[in-house]
Amino acid sequence: MGNCFAGRPPMSLAARSILPMAFSIMLSGIHTETRADLGASSGGHYVRYNGNTLVLVGDSGTQCVMQNLNIDYRQWIDDCHARGIPAVHIWSFLAPRQRQDGSVVEDRYGYVYPGVTPWARLSPEAPPATDQLPRWDLTRFDEGTDPAKHYWPRLRDLCAYAKSKSMIVGITVFFGWPKHNHPDRPDWSYHPFNVLNGGFLTDSGRITTACQRIFSPGVEVLNEPWSNAWPGAKKSQWVWERFADKLIRHAGGYGNVFFVFMDEHSYSEGNCGEHFLRFFRSRGAVWTDWDRRREEVDFVFSSTFTRDDKNGDAVRNFSKAPARPYLHLEGGPYQGEGVRRAIWTFLIGGGHYFLHNDAGQETVTTGIMGYDPQVAGGDKAMERRDWLGHAARFFNEGIADLDHMAPHNDLVTAGTAYCLARPGVEYAVYSIAGREFSLDLSAAVGKSLSARFYDPRSGKYGPPFQCAGGAPRTFEKPSDADWALLARAQ
Repeated sequence: MGNCFAGRPPMSLAARSILPMAFSIMLSGIHTETRADLGASSGGHYVRYNGNTLVLVGDSGTQCVMQNLNIDYRQWIDDCHARGIPAVHIWSFLAPRQRQDGSVVEDRYGYVYPGVTPWARLSPEAPPATDQLPRWDLTRFDEGTDPAKHYWPRLRDLCAYAKSKSMIVGITVFFGWPKHNHPDRPDWSYHPFNVLNGGFLTDSGRITTACQRIFSPGVEVLNEPWSNAWPGAKKSQWVWERFADKLIRHAGGYGNVFFVFMDEHSYSEGNCGEHFLRFFRSRGAVWTDWDRRREEVDFVFSSTFTRDDKNGDAVRNFSKAPARPYLHLEGGPYQGEGVRRAIWTFLIGGGHYFLHNDAGQETVTTGIMGYDPQVAGGDKAMERRDWLGHAARFFNEGIADLDHMAPHNDLVTAGTAYCLARPGVEYAVYSIAGREFSLDLSAAVGKSLSARFYDPRSGKYGPPFQCAGGAPRTFEKPSDADWALLARAQ
């Protein structure tokens, strides 16, 4: 029946840390590697990678990067790296929702783009799928050696290229966004698992549930030989498990990758959640899921909050036990200065922020779509990428001892400023508005602190100045706009 892990606890971080720091083999020409480089920091709230404690600040290419072969992901990674952004995030796949004759195109691209998914297509003589290309063969992967033509070399090159820049990659694994199933949002119509496209499932609901159901949760089936006689749920499980196993071996092997379950829980996970948590963690992968699985996962991601001020959510989750890095992966705003406030209010609460950079912006072609040179009017939204970089450098280069920093809003003027601090030693403040704010430095009694203001719009520090500890102090900002302050005892 395959490998049974029912009742087997997932591999702990401590257990995983005994793995060799660099165990490398060559498997069918694929570089695979098991490393203990990526995980939670010793305090549990931040991320440890290559010996450094980090706040993850990232740009998200969501489905676009792996969906559209014309997206220049290397240029995207270069632009992020140049700004000090330590991480990027993608979805593993989403089938192109277009027709080859141009009668249906996706607004974000405006043309019939060269699409790709993890699986191979049948021969050209096969009946057409919804997108008018041959149907998929879900028993075969889209192999090859050219990242410009095939899914798996593209994914490997992306992960390897990010690693060459010492950057982390987050990959959302499931379920290829089959969510909506009605004429105005026909996501399911284009999904590879749909019988119309060579799959083995039907679903009549307006919100799909079919491809989120597996046959034997807790018992793996990927090593069984495929049978057309299996029920749909077993076929789904076999395909998903083989896909997940290949992701772990081909992407997770680089040591800079964490995996995410679903990205958001806005539709059913079926009976897959616990099964794949154990599937990934038993194989040493870094696994990310929502808060209800906090005790068993490596990282936790937030709900999809749309308000500008996200500090309360970050602080609340920082205080939960056991400690886990808490990641924002989705949720507006996606345009205007509210984006900058969202970045900073979440980070100053001890969280990790990724910008969901493909929707809800000034135009449908603003965001990651700008990295496709054939998108008319494409805008890379570089201002937001600049803001992400400025924030990343403040937290990852400016703060001396990040792992001991915790939210301390009790130390600042309520309602206008937020504080991350190691009281008596180091203080980071983000002031949203107003010309002044108060910061209680009572814990730094007898100490002198060196302080600097930091402009989150330009990424530049103001001149350093001294302030005395031992009492609350009032700080006057350079302007009424949002500013950050970094103060450290000497």
